[in-house]
Amino acid sequence: MSTPARGTFRFVNWTLRPDRDDDAPPVTYAFRCLTLTGNDTECEARSEPSTDPTEPQTWAFGHLREHPEHTSYAEVIERPWVMWREGPA
Repeated sequence: MSTPARGTFRFVNWTLRPDRDDDAPPVTYAFRCLTLTGNDTECEARSEPSTDPTEPQTWAFGHLREHPEHTSYAEVIERPWVMWREGPA
């Protein structure tokens, strides 16, 4: 019969925070069209992500010009977060 391995456990506190480090990915913004089509599905049109929040807004106005009945949009923001170890619990 073997003896179970013995070990030491170290508990630490973790915090989830926005990643603002110099090497963090940038915050990006996009818009997607929420307007329902004839078969009750969303339009699925979407702007390209941009670090400038006004670029997707400009896309939304262009999409509206092409499709005057498409008046509902959602902003999609991607913000990097990181887990940060703070030390012993």
